[in-house]
Amino acid sequence: MAKASKPVEIIAKHLTKQEIEERKQAEQKLKGNDDLVYKIPQCLSKEEKKIYKFLINELQASGILCNLDITILEITANAIASMRECTKLINKYGVVITKENGDMIKNPACTAYKDYNAIFNKCCIEIGLSPSARTKLANINVQAQEQKDDPVLKILNRSSDAS
Repeated sequence: MAKASKPVEIIAKHLTKQEIEERKQAEQKLKGNDDLVYKIPQCLSKEEKKIYKFLINELQASGILCNLDITILEITANAIASMRECTKLINKYGVVITKENGDMIKNPACTAYKDYNAIFNKCCIEIGLSPSARTKLANINVQAQEQKDDPVLKILNRSSDAS
């Protein structure tokens, strides 16, 4: 299986200035616009809007969001709001509920919480919300900066650009 492509700013291999510029242009074309992602969708509930706003405010500095991310942000906001609702029900009724006949069953809110948590975790990986996802991005950024500052690579870059 092939490795996932990385944005040109964080790529580790040597590229010429022309290759870097071509990759940046291609990535920008694919990324698309970001004019809508920072507007809170009206279809969300009041709680989901608060969560969506928090997410976009926290992720805005990273520059990774574009309009194509709106749906995954909506799903993430919905999953978080739903987990919070499940938590309220679990806190109110407990993990185990006693039926009218005396049988004890697991609170259905526990199952719903588990389902929404799975959705949330997948979304976290996709948009870099988990600590491990952020660590991976940070490590790639550090490596790219180290290579950018490497004096030997700077000399090699200049000599390959001259040819």
